[in-house]
Amino acid sequence: MPTSSERPRWSRPPRVPSHLIPKPDVYGVLDAGNAVTVLRAPQGYGKSAHVSEWLERTGHPAVWMTARRTEVADDFWWSMLELLVHAGVAPRAGSGSVTQEGTGAAPAPVSPAAAVRDALARWTTPFVLVVDHVEKVRTARVDADLARMVRASPAVRLVLCSHLSSDPEHLARLGMDTAFVEGQSLALTPREIARLAVSLDAVLADGVVQGLHDDLWGWPGLVRGLLTASIGTGEVPRAGWETLGPLFGNRSIDGSPGSLFVVATTVVDELTVDLARSLTGNESAETILETLEASGLARSRPGPQGRVWTYMPLLRSLSTSGWPKISSLVTDAHRQASRVLADDPARALHHAVAAQDWDRVVEVVDSGWVRLVTDAPTALGEALEQLPADRFRAMPRLLMVRDVLLGSRNDTITALTVPWPEPHEDLDESALRDVVGVAVGQIIADRRAQRFEAAAETATRMVDALRDDQGRYRPGTDDVLPFLLLHAGIAQLAAGRLDAATDDLLACTWAGTGGDLELVARTAIETVALIDAVRGSNQRAHEHLAVGATLAEAPEHLALTMDLAAPAARAFLAIDTLDLDAAERHLADLPAQGTIEHQRHAAWYLVDLARAMVCALRGDTDGALTTLENAMVSAGHRLVVPSLAHTVLTSTLARVLACSGNPTRATNLTVEHPGLRGDAALRSRLVLDAGDAVGAVEICTTALWREAPSPRERVTVLLVDMEARDVLGDADGARSALRRAVQTSGPELLHPYALTDRAVLERVAAQVPEAAEVMERLRAAAIPARVAQRVPVVELSEREVAVLHELATGAPVDLVAQQLFVSVNTVKSQLRSLYRKLGVTSRGAALAEGARLGFLGQDRAGDA
Repeated sequence: MPTSSERPRWSRPPRVPSHLIPKPDVYGVLDAGNAVTVLRAPQGYGKSAHVSEWLERTGHPAVWMTARRTEVADDFWWSMLELLVHAGVAPRAGSGSVTQEGTGAAPAPVSPAAAVRDALARWTTPFVLVVDHVEKVRTARVDADLARMVRASPAVRLVLCSHLSSDPEHLARLGMDTAFVEGQSLALTPREIARLAVSLDAVLADGVVQGLHDDLWGWPGLVRGLLTASIGTGEVPRAGWETLGPLFGNRSIDGSPGSLFVVATTVVDELTVDLARSLTGNESAETILETLEASGLARSRPGPQGRVWTYMPLLRSLSTSGWPKISSLVTDAHRQASRVLADDPARALHHAVAAQDWDRVVEVVDSGWVRLVTDAPTALGEALEQLPADRFRAMPRLLMVRDVLLGSRNDTITALTVPWPEPHEDLDESALRDVVGVAVGQIIADRRAQRFEAAAETATRMVDALRDDQGRYRPGTDDVLPFLLLHAGIAQLAAGRLDAATDDLLACTWAGTGGDLELVARTAIETVALIDAVRGSNQRAHEHLAVGATLAEAPEHLALTMDLAAPAARAFLAIDTLDLDAAERHLADLPAQGTIEHQRHAAWYLVDLARAMVCALRGDTDGALTTLENAMVSAGHRLVVPSLAHTVLTSTLARVLACSGNPTRATNLTVEHPGLRGDAALRSRLVLDAGDAVGAVEICTTALWREAPSPRERVTVLLVDMEARDVLGDADGARSALRRAVQTSGPELLHPYALTDRAVLERVAAQVPEAAEVMERLRAAAIPARVAQRVPVVELSEREVAVLHELATGAPVDLVAQQLFVSVNTVKSQLRSLYRKLGVTSRGAALAEGARLGFLGQDRAGDA
């Protein structure tokens, strides 16, 4: 130890780099006074700079050691001892100390580590011992030994600056009271990046700051490097490994287990511990991932199978950097990922293509093409597009699937080489798979192109072809038949062929139950339940939902086309019992409006229909109208006219308008959309509200005798018939109509009663004992009573509608006359007639009323 006349020669901390962004939280940890503090982060996070800044700011005496690369622990301890001797903390040679061979002193029987320990234990003047780059001492955990020595010292604090450690036992050996500063604490926030850019005189365009933060997660050294490179050019280089990798040098990929682990796992978007172990064979995968997360290089979130990690985008770019040094490693990693992920054909296919392992591509596609066509058609199409031509020769079904997905031909079976099988024709299993593959692909392609009728025709043709002359499904199709029948049923549903859809989906349930594809059978039977619920066949819907509950559920990663069917069906069933709270709970389990993928969910519009029905029953007419209109707007060009989706949404919109006292706009909808003219319930309601009770009875009678309406439509028509006959004074006819409605609906189909004039319903039901239970439930539900509004329909001439549209452009009267090729006086006369019919006295009021009544095309939102 130094004599009283000597002062310790404390180290001068390294120079604090210019443009350092101070981190108060980091300084707070250092100020806390823990015996051992560890700053852990990769190179470029400013660990040393912040410690140096803290020492300068606080004035703490310090001994600073920068470790040198070595694999021998004693090399580290000799360097430490030499530094302590120079500082005066350890005794010099000749005063009882040990010396390294070659220093001029005799060898000592004690080790350099012991000498360091003794020196620190004897020292009484407080100082901070800083060891930078501890990770360079590769084979011995000297930092843990040093931490124990410091804890035995009365005056010394230890600050370690290190890269990452993946050894949990080593971290524990540092001591439970060790304070850690992780990479997240040292990373720059977007606001700090903006401050750094200003200090560097770097000019950044809008959005660049946030982009740098998102790409690099605030890695200070890399952000600073990019900002510096942008000075004078105004452009920040792309944050890819090609740009930033050289900042690390070749040490970044040095063949160490950690480096190889990162390269092998960056090819995967999301990592679990099991997947990382399978990809790398490294049993320490969990520890490495946790360490990478602590350093700011990875992030995790809870998942169904445990935590799921994602890498910083910079690390992800490593796998696509094109560096020769790692390209072969990345290729091997993709090849291994394709094998490990064999249970997920879409991901296995992606990695096989990335590795350009075409044998593996063919293997994945042939064994999993049905799931790929169903769940990942885009990825399958891209893979087959890249597949060399010679790979198709032995497997023509791949060629056909490729052409279906990429070319969307109208009749691929005829255009290509695989013929449709005849009912009596025998085909081997491979040929059958070829045919089914083409059919499924064609159905999906047609649905994506909104060719619903073509998809339904292909489905009908293929299902018929797969039956033999006895009507049985051909053997050899067990592994694909449920998928074909599911998509056939969905195609029929999209085309509005509800009976054919039900038949195909029930056949799918039969074919898939008890086998590996039972999850498909469950989807099919739940879709049948949804069709039943929409039609008002509620007892059948309950039965089919009960069957579905006994079948296997699809795993989370396999999202089938109709996985919203069950909650939607339950919502309709709750609506029909007027349990609106239960209906809203079921609807809450479904995606929000505007977020449902229309191409995946053939019955997406039924969810919006159910939401509108709940609003209407609660008396929120505006909410119901807004829900329906927004559904049509969000669908945009996908809402094909005519189609079942368009007909259902438009018909419901018209019914809500008619029930809310706006029959004019409802009538305009029926005129503009011919498909609504077959809606007997809507037509009879509009005719009755217009005051023509006789006409309403005629429409109802014709519909009930000539058609086979669904239970919901039958009950609705009968209730309109009841109201019309009550208006005509035909009490017997009104009672008969209500009695027949109750016989059809039972006590579970109450929704149509809630939309009926309550006063008329109560008056007639008082004379129909069979209606007692229905009325009791209707009253108990406390649904706002509907009162019939006999509002006359506003009828405008074609010329008056044309004048109204011209007014909407803001044109003055004289310009309107020019546009319509008539005189100004004629336009003024038509305006007077228009104002009189609309009941208004000004242009603004006429436009508002015309819009409300549907004369200005608001109802066309869904036709875009």
